[in-house]
Amino acid sequence: MKFFIKPIIFLLFLIGENNLFAQKFTPGLIAGAVASDLIGIDPTDTDFHKVGFTLGGLLNTKLSSKNSLQFEILYTRKGSLQPADSSNNYVQYNLSLDYIEIPLLYKHNIQFNVGKKTMDRFYLEAGPSFGRLLKTNINTNGNYYFAGNFKKNEFAINLGAGAKLINNLYFNIRFSNSILAIVDHLNPDNGFFFATFNKGHNMLLSFTLKYLFNSTTNNN
Repeated sequence: MKFFIKPIIFLLFLIGENNLFAQKFTPGLIAGAVASDLIGIDPTDTDFHKVGFTLGGLLNTKLSSKNSLQFEILYTRKGSLQPADSSNNYVQYNLSLDYIEIPLLYKHNIQFNVGKKTMDRFYLEAGPSFGRLLKTNINTNGNYYFAGNFKKNEFAINLGAGAKLINNLYFNIRFSNSILAIVDHLNPDNGFFFATFNKGHNMLLSFTLKYLFNSTTNNN
């Protein structure tokens, strides 16, 4: 955890003390809700029953009038939730995985005309992210236990879109899929995970609000 706190403090120092840095980079805050699933851990995959949260900060720098790069540091709770039903003998399975995530996103502002009015509030984004697992928590019908077969590092691809709501405030929707499995594949004979594509991978939908400080132009 200390590994991530130090760069955050350093960035905040640069923003506060270096006027040239502040002119080139726009800081901001991010917070919102996520729906996630760990593919292959329950019979009904991609159900996104697990509800979590994400929050953190960002730095945005413009490359041109329509393009920018965005660096983020986020604390995100994801995982998987299988409600108690007949498919699992009415046992509720609730897995929580807490990550520190560092996405690096390329953002493109979209402009189009509606009648005689130019619309430039919308943008698309794409880029990779690195995550470090901080904590795991498994709850089956109220019984908590620890599972140690989850990998510490996660690499993911992110795709998203958003819109400017009012000055400095943006709404964002993002889909994330880990590139490599985040859980060690077990022996197929136990019926838990199989070494096939997208088995044991995190999938995430996030719905966030983003606030940019001192933003006078469309940084997105």
